[in-house]
Amino acid sequence: MFSELLVQGDEGAKQHSIEGLAYASLQPAIKEKLAHDKDFLKSLMESLQKAPPRSPMTYGALSILANLTRYRPTLSEEEKKMSQLRAYANASGKLPAPDPLDDNDHVSERCRLVFEAGFTPVLVTHSKNGSPASLGVIASIFQSISYTSALRGKLAQQGAVKLLLTAWSLLPAAEPSRQIAAQALARILISTNPALVFGANRATTLNAIRPLLSILPPDVAADRRDLLPTFESLMALTNLASLDDLQIRQTIIRDAWTQIEDLILSSNNLVSKAAVELVCNLVQDPEGIALYADGSPQAKQRLHILLALADAEDEGTRSAAGGALATLSAYSSVVKAIIERTRGVSILLKMSGEDSEDLRHRAAFILYHMVAADGDVGKLAQKAIKNERGVEALTECAKKCRRPEVLEVVLQVLKVLVDG
Repeated sequence: MFSELLVQGDEGAKQHSIEGLAYASLQPAIKEKLAHDKDFLKSLMESLQKAPPRSPMTYGALSILANLTRYRPTLSEEEKKMSQLRAYANASGKLPAPDPLDDNDHVSERCRLVFEAGFTPVLVTHSKNGSPASLGVIASIFQSISYTSALRGKLAQQGAVKLLLTAWSLLPAAEPSRQIAAQALARILISTNPALVFGANRATTLNAIRPLLSILPPDVAADRRDLLPTFESLMALTNLASLDDLQIRQTIIRDAWTQIEDLILSSNNLVSKAAVELVCNLVQDPEGIALYADGSPQAKQRLHILLALADAEDEGTRSAAGGALATLSAYSSVVKAIIERTRGVSILLKMSGEDSEDLRHRAAFILYHMVAADGDVGKLAQKAIKNERGVEALTECAKKCRRPEVLEVVLQVLKVLVDG
């Protein structure tokens, strides 16, 4: 009845129908009916377009969209155990099963239907004069839609990035919606080319860094430690740091290096890998290089950690650490630190024997930088590699090579070792 009133009724009826549906759409079965009703979605969008900012109709329409797109919270292991305990305490011995219409597949499909109905430009327009409460609801809608990676680029094209930056800057620091806006922004920037999103507007690109850094540490006010925002922030920062812009990388290093170093050592493999991938991009900057190559005890310790990660169980982590070392090994102080490190050379030779051609390529570059280093450092590197049976290892590596550019570097290293 409510949905028919919205499609066919007068303005007064539409107001009442939106208020009613704002409550009714909390039910999964109602969500499904509304999301698959194209006429209803069209009428809701038209009502939202006409609704004055900060009006009950605006907030009611936003509440419906938020209900249609809201994902069920992910429970931690501890929360799952508590739920089981409550079930045991229940007289029936079990809790009601979650409604299957609210599982991720159904919510993802509802998000797609809402997006394809064309709501994004309308929400962007409304946000310009919206209240903080409305901005928070819009941010939550975009966060849900951005869960589907295929929609992120389209969100960016339709103005979602600028809206989320505005929402983050206007919402109070303690407001949960502020973190939601930052997380939605991170998801979009993970899957899009930042050069296309921001163009030549460096100021807007730099403005995106602060929201991403705000979700880098876990939320201390949260009931549980959720590492997903941290992981998504690292991935988005890595994408920004891939831009050919020293100021972006310097800003990340200046404002977040301590946190990034802590996250490199995270017990969560995905977070650790993402942090190392970010480091791999940051060491393309002179300030990033100095953190590892200035010869200080701290720099040597950082290199030791990077070498250990080059021998990690996870292939992605090994690859990211190898990429960072391929850049850093162009500096004699780094080469010397690798030689002095127990198992430093053997870790690199082990990488040269990997099945992955990319890993072998990284190892070959590092070893070439080492043997080609100037003066005594290069000679020490050659000796250390020979002592670890490096000629034999690299000969086997050459046999595995399928790409000419990789084989070329391996043969260059072998030539220096044999001639030396």
